[in-house]
Amino acid sequence: MLKSMLICDATGLPFYSRSFDEALIIDDALLSGLLSAIGTIGKHLFSQDIATISFGENRPGDPDVSKIVTISKDLISKNKQIFFVFFVSGKVDLKKLSSLSTLVFMEAKSSLLNRVPEQKMIALKINRIIDNKFQGLEGW
Repeated sequence: MLKSMLICDATGLPFYSRSFDEALIIDDALLSGLLSAIGTIGKHLFSQDIATISFGENRPGDPDVSKIVTISKDLISKNKQIFFVFFVSGKVDLKKLSSLSTLVFMEAKSSLLNRVPEQKMIALKINRIIDNKFQGLEGW
């Protein structure tokens, strides 16, 4: 089940966040900074981007396993990387998360290009996409 979503860049600047679980409270700046650090370490040590960070024992069929799933998109013209970060528990459909990331990226790319983006405008645009095209998202 999808608990929360965060969009940030590789430097740790958060652009957007949305919680689908009222009990989950996340400090966007702290988390995006952590993901930036993990991403940098992963690039240097393994030459790969972050994909999934799991919490719990990760036994097959265990519904209590929580994960942070990160999908990265590159803004090649600006040499900038955007992270779509999803907090999930239990089983998750990665194809749906990838589809959501791609659509949001394509629709909001011009806003994400700015060094200091207008967060209210980005939030309105992304919320509209989620509400219109991805109803029931929190149940994924």
